Amino acid sequence: MNNSPTWLTQEAYDRLKAELDNLINVERSAIAKKIQDAREEGDLKENGGYHAAKDQQGIIEARIARLNQILANSVIGESQESSDTVSQGMVITIDLNGKQMEFLLG
Repeated sequence: MNNSPTWLTQEAYDRLKAELDNLINVERSAIAKKIQDAREEGDLKENGGYHAAKDQQGIIEARIARLNQILANSVIGESQESSDTVSQGMVITIDLNGKQMEFLLG
């Protein structure tokens, strides 16, 4: 993993921290319950629900690891006053054909 500092605004840090807390405290236990329920259905070889839940668990655990790495190596800076310039750590909104998407620049 890359251990170089990640510059974040306080807003971006708080948003990532909230996402991490949700993944650890809510999503992790919810997916564990889904896996347990699927195991109780019997044979796991052809149990689509079990395999889907295990895949989702892998995605959640990878995101938790990534967020932990980002937050552990983050440096919090002031947000820029100018809306003309974007920089690392800013959350930007892009309007693409009427659909708005938010991105955290890293």
